[in-house]
Amino acid sequence: MMAAGRGVFAKHCASCHTLLGRVAHPTFIESPIPNLDEVKPRADYVHDRVETGGFDMASFSSELSPAELDAVVAYVTGVAGSRVAVPDADAQQLATGEQVFRDNCERCHSIDGRRATGRPIYPGTDFNRVKPSEKLVMRQALRGIQESMPSFRGRLTREQLQAVAAYVTTTAGE
Repeated sequence: MMAAGRGVFAKHCASCHTLLGRVAHPTFIESPIPNLDEVKPRADYVHDRVETGGFDMASFSSELSPAELDAVVAYVTGVAGSRVAVPDADAQQLATGEQVFRDNCERCHSIDGRRATGRPIYPGTDFNRVKPSEKLVMRQALRGIQESMPSFRGRLTREQLQAVAAYVTTTAGE
């Protein structure tokens, strides 16, 4: 199944998604494309994205057989997330991170079994289904995503950013 999934990924996904250190360089998409080494998605999430598409990603439902879909889901969930590790954070830092998340992120992002509280124009990552690396959370919070997510540079302190990154990485994907 993994070998078949690797082939499906190479044919349909590798031109946009970085995985296992193999860097993709798409020049036709303006939004950031997830580096699959920096996220650990659950199988249901990968299945939904491949089947229905997502933000700047087309559906592959008409291109893949059910067996190919199952294979690529197994492959991605089996090898993605090599740079995701639960941070060494204490209870106080995680509590601070949870409060920062509630104050700034939960409108668009789901986590810890809770749904997003708002109706964003572009729904954010569902952290119930995807565990990002701490580094990725920090980078996205500082950079933002054009027309989709504001930058928190200058809005949150370095300690708040580190705390929310630790909270998201620790709590997400469970």
